Amino acid sequence: MIDSEEIKKYLNLIRISDTFFPLGSFAMSQAMEELISEHVYERSQLGSVMNLYLEKIWKSFDYKIFMIARERVRNNDIKGLVELDNICYASKLTEENRSTLTKMGKGLLSAIRLKEGAVAQNYMTMVNDKTAPGTFPVAMAVVSEDIGLGELGAISLIYVNMMEVMASLVRMGFIDYIDGQRMLEELIKGIEIEDKSMDLNQSFPVVDIFSMRHELNPSRMFIS
Repeated sequence: MIDSEEIKKYLNLIRISDTFFPLGSFAMSQAMEELISEHVYERSQLGSVMNLYLEKIWKSFDYKIFMIARERVRNNDIKGLVELDNICYASKLTEENRSTLTKMGKGLLSAIRLKEGAVAQNYMTMVNDKTAPGTFPVAMAVVSEDIGLGELGAISLIYVNMMEVMASLVRMGFIDYIDGQRMLEELIKGIEIEDKSMDLNQSFPVVDIFSMRHELNPSRMFIS
């Protein structure tokens, strides 16, 4: 039988991953809006494109930032945590992506009642004072440690990213909800974290290019 502490842990994981949670992720497409509006990909290619997002950005960079940040929180290394936060922020090439990353991070921090005197509270103070950017992967690590999720927070990190892009495709009418669920099912089925090193890398240049183009789009639906 699952004990009450385990139930609380998994309910908190669901809570911070739910679309009702105030991250603002419903307004973000991670450049997918521009890729679709300029007909870069066909509908039949979307499964492969989603897998590229997963492999080239979310697993190879965001997930690893999260894991390193967790270690620094556990070591009470606030200086190292902020340094990592700045690396995460600077590594996103477009202003649109940087803005999205910090909006979501700040949304996450502001919606959680953090423990007084803990690293999380100090970090949030620095984010509010604008001495730390408050990127989403780092904020997720801070919150995960503070509310007892530990490495399970990585599930929320990856899931929220997947849902941002998938939901944008549905809202644009490019796919329907059933197509979206089938695509998510295949994506989840194939997820494996094989690279255990903490070497950070991300390489999906078309996303950066079309994110820049998206910033100039006067009729865009999404903010990223």
